[in-house]
Amino acid sequence: MAYTEPLMVLYPSSDGVITAAEVETAAELAEFLIPCNVSVLQFGAHVTEDFTAHAVDPVLTLGRKATTAGTVTNIASVTLSSASTSTLKSGDGVKELQTAITASTDLDAGDVILAWPGEFPVPVAGGEFLVLELTTASGSAGGAIIPFIIARADGVVDGRQTNVWTASVEQTVAS
Repeated sequence: MAYTEPLMVLYPSSDGVITAAEVETAAELAEFLIPCNVSVLQFGAHVTEDFTAHAVDPVLTLGRKATTAGTVTNIASVTLSSASTSTLKSGDGVKELQTAITASTDLDAGDVILAWPGEFPVPVAGGEFLVLELTTASGSAGGAIIPFIIARADGVVDGRQTNVWTASVEQTVAS
């Protein structure tokens, strides 16, 4: 399947530097304004620091909201845990060859965890916000991730909307 619109990868950053999140700290990790319609194709996390066992596993959630102060509606989530033996699997996509994660397997730096693909694609309207949130892990310190969203732009900002203002004359660039 070919797409004509580009893919975007969104991840938390500060001053242009990718920001990892410690899984022991509950937080809103990032909020992204979506200026044009997009389709979220995938969501997950790249492990940057080996996990240790936690009494309560961290959960990474992708949500949306209409305004910066709006209420977040959850779209998808994924539990970041080796205890998720029935839900985390790896392999070549053929069910018979997939391997379920075992409770004794730690998530290690370099591992990638993806949300269930059946939840995608998710359309997001221009002007909405995507939000990445992490619930805290408890019981033991250890583990860090960089969450990400992969989306496809479904066009450009629609200048016909009543809340979009477009310059009506050419302007010179300030020097």
